[in-house]
Amino acid sequence: QISGMTGDGVNDAPALRAADMGVAMGKEGTDVAREAAEMILADDNFATIVTAVREGRVVWDNLRKILLVNTPINNAQGLSVLFGLLCGLSEEPLSSIQVLYSNLICAVTLGFVCAIEPAEMGIMTM
Repeated sequence: QISGMTGDGVNDAPALRAADMGVAMGKEGTDVAREAAEMILADDNFATIVTAVREGRVVWDNLRKILLVNTPINNAQGLSVLFGLLCGLSEEPLSSIQVLYSNLICAVTLGFVCAIEPAEMGIMTM
């Protein structure tokens, strides 16, 4: 099981440290509570926790999409060069400038598109 704890005082510090996710109040909280917590609410608003969790899940989901797009591209490039070496080709199948250009076009543009994608439906029910 995973536990979370919110607190703002010195007496909350042990529980904040022991919890899997300790959240301290930034404005009204003590320094001891802020040091013991993993996350500090700058505005002391509990709704910020939900917003932060949602944004974190969106970032994680988009990062997975970027990896799913870039992995086949990089595997194809690596296997092309590997099979060229194994087959004994006199010239390499992809030059270094071709690999760089492919990564520039594919990885950056497709990765950017995946990175700015809005949240999927039901991201908070995971």
